[in-house]
Amino acid sequence: MRRAVVLVIGAVVAAVMSASMVLGSAASASADTTVVVRGFAFPDAYNSLAIVGCAGLYDRVPEPIPTFLSRGDGAPAGERSLKYDLAGGNAVGSQHRVASLAATTVAGLSLAAPSGTTGVAYVGYQPPADRDSDRIWVGRAELSAAPGGWRPVDVTGLSYTWSHVDAVTHAPVPPRATDLPAPGSATVTDFMATQGGDGQGFYAIGFGCDGNPFKIDALRIGGPAGVTTYDLEGYTSVTDIAASGPSVVVGDAVRLDGTLLSGSGVPVPDGLLVLEAQPFGAKAFSPVEGSEVRGGHVSLTVQPTTRTLYRWRFLGSSSTDASTSAPVVVDVTPLVTADRLADRDGGVTVTGTMTPARAGVVATLWRLTAKRPVQVGSARTDADGRYAIPVADTLGGTWRYVVTVPATAGNLAATSPALSIGPPPGAPTTSAPSPSAPSPSAPTPTDTSR
Repeated sequence: MRRAVVLVIGAVVAAVMSASMVLGSAASASADTTVVVRGFAFPDAYNSLAIVGCAGLYDRVPEPIPTFLSRGDGAPAGERSLKYDLAGGNAVGSQHRVASLAATTVAGLSLAAPSGTTGVAYVGYQPPADRDSDRIWVGRAELSAAPGGWRPVDVTGLSYTWSHVDAVTHAPVPPRATDLPAPGSATVTDFMATQGGDGQGFYAIGFGCDGNPFKIDALRIGGPAGVTTYDLEGYTSVTDIAASGPSVVVGDAVRLDGTLLSGSGVPVPDGLLVLEAQPFGAKAFSPVEGSEVRGGHVSLTVQPTTRTLYRWRFLGSSSTDASTSAPVVVDVTPLVTADRLADRDGGVTVTGTMTPARAGVVATLWRLTAKRPVQVGSARTDADGRYAIPVADTLGGTWRYVVTVPATAGNLAATSPALSIGPPPGAPTTSAPSPSAPSPSAPTPTDTSR
């Protein structure tokens, strides 16, 4: 499972104190929306995960906070949720910066806690009298969830215990003669009514104070103008493939490299990629072999016998979405052999095979000359890919010959290695031109028997 460390609430408190704050929270939306969060990549600085102290906003207990992306289990939004199992004393959840607390009537998340859990909610409020200062009111309310599955939690209507603090030093601020009387405990709406009305602020919701495991998903923030739900999902992935060459001869191997990257381009350290193949004529891809990812890379060698499309498929994990590479094509050239066979009457026959075997393919014998190849004869292959082509006249000298087969369904055209053939022993010889292979610009032997 993918692990990471979440953000701290202090970043949001500092942002609330900024006089240049603009409407960036879901409170300014015009309709209900859902935002998919990949990993921890929230789209703005107004909404994120948070770690808070259970006894006080800044009273965190030192401990590592691993975060697990969990798939399944009926997550209320999408396929995944975040799972935590804290030591106790800290709370993990969501934090939302808002431009107007009065306009924020929804602030919460969905929770699953098989053994039940306790938590805490904080609200930050800067009244008009404290605008452009570091002074802020912080309200605290305890939370408790019974054992069970997914249920929504909303904290806007709770009664909070309020304290006046310095957002920079975290220390209580001394009262001023101009301060308005403040109740010790009140809802957000009632407390704002005693302090001059609406102001900017934040909500922070967290669970795990008792050390029991829990999951969160579907973070929500907004009001009558619209509510935004943050769907906590896995990382995206990108799978790619590369072949060591565009074609091979039957019997030779081609290496297929695969890469697995996160959506941000970082190699995924581990996982399983499955190589899939679609040979010529097949209607669909089928699995070939799986390979464990090491540092974002895998490699396998294959020996195709026909034109084949290959692709790497990542089936996904609890933390990362599945992906499939684009296909790569590997063309295949048949293996054609050519051998001399002398018969009893002193004649010469060129025999050989075509692999993969295919019946009815025209094998053509060519004599190589200084100018251009000359067709000598042809024959069709049998079911085992064998052919036999008589050489009627060796022209009294030693010549080089090749055998070609045309491209067929699923295979490229192919040429055998050159074979030297001279007259039978004791036969008269005549002067023959010096045989040579065609130059690179000479025409390639072709089947002219049709």
